[in-house]
Amino acid sequence: MSAVPMKALLAGVFLLANAWHITAANEQREKQHLQCWHCSSDTIGAEDFCDVTFQEDNIPTDLIKERNINLLRSCNSTINSDHERAVCRKTVEENNGKLITKRFCYYTNKSDPVELCNITSPEKNVRRIFCQDCLTDRCNGAFTGAYMLEIMLLLPILALIHQLAI
Repeated sequence: MSAVPMKALLAGVFLLANAWHITAANEQREKQHLQCWHCSSDTIGAEDFCDVTFQEDNIPTDLIKERNINLLRSCNSTINSDHERAVCRKTVEENNGKLITKRFCYYTNKSDPVELCNITSPEKNVRRIFCQDCLTDRCNGAFTGAYMLEIMLLLPILALIHQLAI
């Protein structure tokens, strides 16, 4: 076998393995309920942990237990549609001059791109500054590095494709 077909074969194997991994991860995610942070910075006491940067260490655990508040929600749809999926959403909006950060479960069409959050408009008199939907547990908190891990997994494949192009 010459070097070029061998490289093409290896590239194909890596691409198929990556596609299988992504499909398997998505199927596993669909079987379990997504866990999302649920809080708003305009709630009294939440401004210390639920601001633009999520500060899990600042959550007043005694107060949360006393009031029986659950900041981590299990997102499960009551519709059970084949066309819907749960996402964790984080928004930063300006409402009457006040910045409010919210984290919650949200439901979108499976066919919608995750980036759709930035395109849709909020309510009247509210200016959206930031909106992000994500698909992994607790991803609407502080940066978890999940996206960086996915990018790092793709780097060897990109390097191989670049090498084949030379």
